[in-house]
Amino acid sequence: MSWMRNMGSPLVLFRISSGRSMLMPKFSVRWKGTTPVSVPHSPPIWKRFVLVYERNLAKRPIITKSITGGILYGLGDIMGQKLSGQTDKKGFDFPRFFRATIFGGVFYPLPAHLHYNFLESLTLRMGISVGKAPFFKAFMEQFVYWSYLSNAYYHAVLGGLQGMNTTQIYDRVSSTLWDTLKAQWVFWIPVQLINFRYVPVRHQLNFVLVVSLVWTSFLSVAFPPADIEDEEMNSNKNLVQDAQSS
Repeated sequence: MSWMRNMGSPLVLFRISSGRSMLMPKFSVRWKGTTPVSVPHSPPIWKRFVLVYERNLAKRPIITKSITGGILYGLGDIMGQKLSGQTDKKGFDFPRFFRATIFGGVFYPLPAHLHYNFLESLTLRMGISVGKAPFFKAFMEQFVYWSYLSNAYYHAVLGGLQGMNTTQIYDRVSSTLWDTLKAQWVFWIPVQLINFRYVPVRHQLNFVLVVSLVWTSFLSVAFPPADIEDEEMNSNKNLVQDAQSS
């Protein structure tokens, strides 16, 4: 049996006579009195976290992304409330924070997971080259279907979690969708070109969730949850205008 040490890894690669390789922990020698004792090296905490996260991402992708999404959307709302002066004026809005966390942890991960896997599958089926794939994916995402659906979905779900009725939700989506889309195209197209070019598919949603700390903060500042009473007044105003025009 021969062996070869990988200096950049906490493991030693043993080459067995059958030709198979086996990774074994790297050991250091410490002395206990006059007796040498082999002590396995332990990787740094951050490496162990990455290994555990990767293992769970492979075995339980939806649950892992849900936990990640809930944490990061919650952090994004905290940043948004701080930047908008919400905490200074009225104190921390816990219901708003929980709505953002629930959206990021429950409502967003599954559609987003399916979206990125669908884009990858579509790109492969159409035979798009590696160099053109980021541009194809960004175009499909931003201008064909995902940006419209995801932004309408975001405003609709948050409105529903806030207790709005269907008319109020429709008015909120229709009044914010175009402005959100314009901001999204400016922000997300460069981000997604980088994401689709350099990040593996299994990590693309995680990359988006990390960058979404900035995006969610922007949404919290630019489109804060409106009071239900305000939405009801706007809905009634629209009904009156429709009645007068007819």
